[in-house]
Amino acid sequence: MRASLLARAGSVAAAAVIAVTGAVATAGAADAAAHVRRLPTHLSIAKVPAILHHRHVAVIVGDLRSHRVPLAGKIVFLDRKTPGGPWVVVRKEVTRRHGEVAFVVSPKLNARYVLVFKGTLNFSPTRSRVVVVRARA
Repeated sequence: MRASLLARAGSVAAAAVIAVTGAVATAGAADAAAHVRRLPTHLSIAKVPAILHHRHVAVIVGDLRSHRVPLAGKIVFLDRKTPGGPWVVVRKEVTRRHGEVAFVVSPKLNARYVLVFKGTLNFSPTRSRVVVVRARA
């Protein structure tokens, strides 16, 4: 049996409507996902002097939170800046159970350090304040 010209035109039109509305629905979902409001975050930083293997070092510690709730399992970067140089990513660590992270540093020159959280789909990016670690002579 051959389909009539009217039936063929109807099926083509139906397919076109499905294709267009499917594309519009997909674009609408992607647009809505792009405008999701992310939760604010806060990243604290501190330096703690320590002795490790008979060497004086500094431990850079941080704490990542959102609305006072610790964020575990998030990647935090340690950036360093030496006098006259650019900010450089030195290392990265994953936050522990209570949102804490730690880095051991022993710079040969005085250096400034900052912790950086680049954010996720649910959480906004943030940076800590800068701490200065002096080189040991």
